[in-house]
Amino acid sequence: MEYKGRPGKSYFKVVLVRVSAGEYVILKGPEEEKRLARVLQNDYNITKYEKMIQLLAMEMVQKEYREGFCSIFSIENISKGLQGGGMVQYTYKRKVCDTWEMVHTKIYPRVWQGDELEEFVVYVICHKEECRCGKENVNGRRGWL
Repeated sequence: MEYKGRPGKSYFKVVLVRVSAGEYVILKGPEEEKRLARVLQNDYNITKYEKMIQLLAMEMVQKEYREGFCSIFSIENISKGLQGGGMVQYTYKRKVCDTWEMVHTKIYPRVWQGDELEEFVVYVICHKEECRCGKENVNGRRGWL
C-alpha cells in the first residue's frame, strides 16, 4: 500500500507504526529507507521501530537534534502526547535529497485499545519550498526522510 496524500499536499514521508508488534511500515518515503526497513525485520533483539529510530538519528538527523529526536519519538513519549486526542509535533534538521533541511513531523493516533496506543501515523513535511522529494518519493526516485 503506497500513500499518495491528498491533492495539493505532498508529504515527504508517511509511516504507520504498530506499537505492540514494534513494526515500522513506510507507506510513502525514500526507497533506501524502505529497503532498510525490510532488512530490520530479522533483528529480534530490539523492535523494528526502535532500531529504525536509532538508525535515523545516527544517519539522517543533524547532531544537535539527535537527542531530542530520540526522546520525542520514543513510544512512551508518543503515547503520552497522544492521550486525550492530542498530537505530537517536532521540527528538526535532517538530510533531504543530500542536503540538511528542516522538516516538520506530525504524529496522530490511529488505533487505541482501551488506554493503550496500538497504532499511530507519522507525517513528515519538508520546509524547503522548491523541494521535490515528496513528489519524487511517490515514484521511487531519490530522497531521504
